[in-house]
Amino acid sequence: MVNHQEKEKLISDASISIQGDANTPPVKYIPRDSKKEGFGTRILVAVGLKESSKKTEKDPNKEKEFHEKFKQLSALDKDAMLHRTQTPDTGLSQQEADRRIQEFGRNVIKTVKPTPWWKLLFNALSHPFNIVLTVIAVVSIATNDVPTFSVVMFMVLLSAGLRFYEERKSTKAFNHLKSLIKTTITVRRGGVDMKIDMEDVVPGELIPLKAGDVFPGDVRILESNSLYVSQSSLTGEFLPVEKSAFASETPTSIFDTPNICLMSTNIVSGSGLGVVFETGPTTYISSISEILTSTQTTNAFDVGVKKVAYLLMGFGLIMVPIVVTINGITTHDWYDSAMFGLSVAIGLTPEMLPMILNANLAKGASDMSRKKTIVKQLSSIQNMGAMDVLCSDKTGTLTEDDVKLTDYIGGDKKENEDVLKFGFLNSNFQRGLKNVLDVSIISVHEEKYGATTPNYKLIDEFPFDFTRRRVSVILQKEGEQSHFMVCKGAVEEVLSCCSSMACEGGRIQQLDRDSRKQLLNITDELNIDGLRVLCVASKQVNVNGDYAYDVKKDENELVFQGFLSFIDPPKADCADAIALLTKNNVQVKVLTGDNLAVAKKICRDVGIDVSRVISGPELEEVDEEDFNRIVEECTLFAKLTPIQKYNVVRALKRHKHTVGFLGDGINDALALREADIGISVDTATNIAKDASDIILLEKSLNVINQAITTGRTTHANTIKYIKMAASSNFGNVFSMLVASAWLPFIPMQPLQLLTQNLLYDFSQIAIPWDNVDEEFLRTPHPWSVKSLFRFMVFLGPISSIFDVTTFSYMWWYLGWNSAHHAKIFQTGWYVEGLITQVIIVHMIRTQKIPFLQRWGSWQLTLNTLWVGVAGVAIPYTPLGDFLGMQALPLWYYPGLAASFVGYFLFTQIVKKIYMTLFKEWL
Repeated sequence: MVNHQEKEKLISDASISIQGDANTPPVKYIPRDSKKEGFGTRILVAVGLKESSKKTEKDPNKEKEFHEKFKQLSALDKDAMLHRTQTPDTGLSQQEADRRIQEFGRNVIKTVKPTPWWKLLFNALSHPFNIVLTVIAVVSIATNDVPTFSVVMFMVLLSAGLRFYEERKSTKAFNHLKSLIKTTITVRRGGVDMKIDMEDVVPGELIPLKAGDVFPGDVRILESNSLYVSQSSLTGEFLPVEKSAFASETPTSIFDTPNICLMSTNIVSGSGLGVVFETGPTTYISSISEILTSTQTTNAFDVGVKKVAYLLMGFGLIMVPIVVTINGITTHDWYDSAMFGLSVAIGLTPEMLPMILNANLAKGASDMSRKKTIVKQLSSIQNMGAMDVLCSDKTGTLTEDDVKLTDYIGGDKKENEDVLKFGFLNSNFQRGLKNVLDVSIISVHEEKYGATTPNYKLIDEFPFDFTRRRVSVILQKEGEQSHFMVCKGAVEEVLSCCSSMACEGGRIQQLDRDSRKQLLNITDELNIDGLRVLCVASKQVNVNGDYAYDVKKDENELVFQGFLSFIDPPKADCADAIALLTKNNVQVKVLTGDNLAVAKKICRDVGIDVSRVISGPELEEVDEEDFNRIVEECTLFAKLTPIQKYNVVRALKRHKHTVGFLGDGINDALALREADIGISVDTATNIAKDASDIILLEKSLNVINQAITTGRTTHANTIKYIKMAASSNFGNVFSMLVASAWLPFIPMQPLQLLTQNLLYDFSQIAIPWDNVDEEFLRTPHPWSVKSLFRFMVFLGPISSIFDVTTFSYMWWYLGWNSAHHAKIFQTGWYVEGLITQVIIVHMIRTQKIPFLQRWGSWQLTLNTLWVGVAGVAIPYTPLGDFLGMQALPLWYYPGLAASFVGYFLFTQIVKKIYMTLFKEWL
C-alpha cells in the first residue's frame, strides 16, 4: 500500500505535473505565482461561497476555514475541549440542553425541498412558447376571434397539463424513495446515558461511541478504543479509517484529522467518547447542503429552449408588421390586414411545440421508467441525449464495490498457499470487527478448502491500532503444546517486526537490508497496479500455559511469509459499457476521492485512457488558466474534495460541454447539482438524491447508455418538429409577403390559415413515436440556435418557390386572377400549402431518401396520410363552406401533382447540398 508520506508528496515546490504512464512524459504546468490562491478549491463568487471582504473578515475559502478550525480543536486536550464547549464531565443537564436548543436551534441540515405542486404547474404554464401563445390568444379574444383563442388556449393547457402530470408523478416516485425512519442517538446527560432524537442533539453534547452509531454532528473524540469510522459518503474511500483521541501534527485535509469525526459518517468498530462541537447549519456537511439549497443552476436544455423561443419571436416581430403593412397598402382594408397579420403570427409560431416537446419528454420518461430509471426533471431526458462528457465516481460504478483478494504470493512473487493459510488464520480468529479485506481472505480460503472450522483455538490477541497498523493473534493447534503467532497488517509495519523470511522449500533466510528493499519494491509494483497490499508473518512461541503475552516484548523476531493483494474489481460489463459510450461520442472522466494508483489501475482495466491524470492536492495549486486546460486534458481526477469536483464540472460547462455527473455520496452532491444532468441511485445519500435529476434503480453504465439512447431519440423527435415547423412556417410567411404584394385580396382567410396550421400540427402528433436514424444516435446533439436559424433560412424559401409556382399556375393558367376568384384561389393555396407541409414531415425526419431508403414509423405514416386526405377533402364538405372555401375543379390537380413532385425532388437535392456544407441535418 502507498504509505502516507508517498501519498502526500505529490507535488514539488517548483511545478505541478499531470501524471502520465511510463511511456508518456508528464505535462508540466508552472504556476505563475506560487503565492496565488489555488484555483482547485477556490470557492466561486457565482455560487455565493466567496463573500466580499467588506462583509466579512473570514477566509473566503470555506474548506480552509474548516481545516483551520479542526486543527485548533484537534490540538486541545480533553479538559481544554470540555472547557471550550462548556461541557461537564457527566454531560449536559436536561435544562442546559433545553436552553442550548433554543440558542442554537434544532440539529437539522437544510435540504432541497420537493417542488410543490403549484410551482410545478406554474413552471409548466410559463414555458417560453406557452407565453407567446398566450399573448396571441389574448390578442385574439380582444378582437373577438373566439375560434383562434379557443384553439390556442387548448394547446397551452394541454401542453402544460401533460408536463405537470409527468413531473408530479416523478416527484411522487422520488419522494417514495426517501427514508422516513427517525434516527436516535445515545447521549450522556447528568451522568446517565439516554436515547434522544438526532434533531435534539445540541453543541456540547457528550456522546458514548460504539459500532453502528452515526455521528449526529461534528464531533471531537475524547477517548477511543480501536475506533474505526467509515467516511465513504464524504470521501469515496471504502476502507474505514482509525480515529483516536490523539492529535496529528500535520493533518493534510479535513478528513485526515485523526480525532475529529464529521456529521453523517458512521462507526464501523471500536468504542469511545466524544463531544459534539457543531450541529445543524454550522457542520461541515451543512456547508455543502447550503450551496445546494441557495443556488440555482441552468442546464443546456432550458437555455436552448429559451434561445429558440427568442429566435422565433424575433422573426415574428420583424415579419408580421411587414406583412400587415404590405397587405394593407395593397388591399386598403387595414382591419382584415391586421387580422391576417395575427394569423401570420400564429402561423410563424410552432404552437404545437410545447405539446410535442412535453409528449416527447413524457414518452422518454415512460421508456426510462421501464429501464429502472426515475426521471425527476423531464428536461434531463433531453440533456442526457446532448451529453458529451460523463463525469463518474469510481466505487460501485466502474467497480463491483466488493473488495476481493487477488493474489497471495511469497517474497519470490510466486503463489504461496501458506500465505493464504496464515492470512486466513489471522482474519478468522481476530476478535475485532472484520473489515472487507478480512471477509475477502476468508471467502477465498473457503472457496479453495471448503467452509471447515480450523482445528485451532485463540490464546490471545494484539488488536489493531493506529500506531502499529497491524493485528496479531496467538493460536494453539489441537494436540500441540506450543503456540504460534500470526501477524497481518501494512507492509512496512509488519516488516519492522520481521528478522527473517520464508523461502521456497521451507528454508528460512535472514532479512538483510537488500532483501527488505526487494520486498518493498514488490509492494511498490503491486501498488502501481492499483492493488492494496497487506503482508503476513508468523513465529513459533514456546511458553508455559499461563504466560502473559505482551505486545512490545513478543511482537518481534517474526518470519515474513508473503503478500496479500486486494482490488475492488471492475464490473464485468463496465469495459463494454465504456466502449459503447466512446462509440456514442461521450467522453468519460472519473472524479473520485479514492487513491490515485488504485483508480488509475481500474480505469486502465475498463478501457479509460490514463495518459493524463491528476490528484486533488496537485489540482489545488494551479492557477485558473492551467486549471481549465487540465480539466479538458485529464480523464482521471483522484483524491478530490467536493468543492474540487464541483469546480471541474463547472469548468467543463464553461467549455461548452453538456456535462453529466454520476455519483451517490455527500461528496458528489455539489457536482450533481452543477452538472447539466445529475445522475444518482436509489441507495445514495439523501443529499445526493436531492441534488440529482435522474435516479437509477441500478448503478450501471449500461443503464446510462440506455438513457443516452432514449435522450437522443427524444431530442431527435423534438428537433424534427422544431425544424419542420420553423422552416415551413418561415417559408409560408415569405410566401405571404410575395402574395400580399401581388394579389388584390388577402391570400388566405385567417380561419383557413389556422385550420391549415392545425391539420399540419395534427400530422406531427405521432412524432414522439417516430423512428430515428442510427447515424443520428451516434453523436450528442446540443441545442443550437445557429443551426436552427441556418436551417430556416436554407430550407424555408424552398416551399415559397413552389408556392409562387402554384400562384402562377392558378393566376395565369387557371385564370383565377381577380377579386371575384379570391375564394377559390385561397382554397387552392390552402390545399397546396397543406400537402407540401405534410410531405416536408417525411423529408426532414431523415437524412436519407424518404419512402425509398427510410420509412417513418407506422404511427407517423398513417397520421400524415389521413391528414393529407382530410385536407384535400375539406373544400368538398360543409366544413369547407364554413371556412369560406370552394370546391376545386379537376384541372387544378395536375398543377398540384407537378408542384408535389418538384418539391420532393428539389428538397432532396437541397438536403444533400446542406449536409455537404454543414455536416449535419437535424
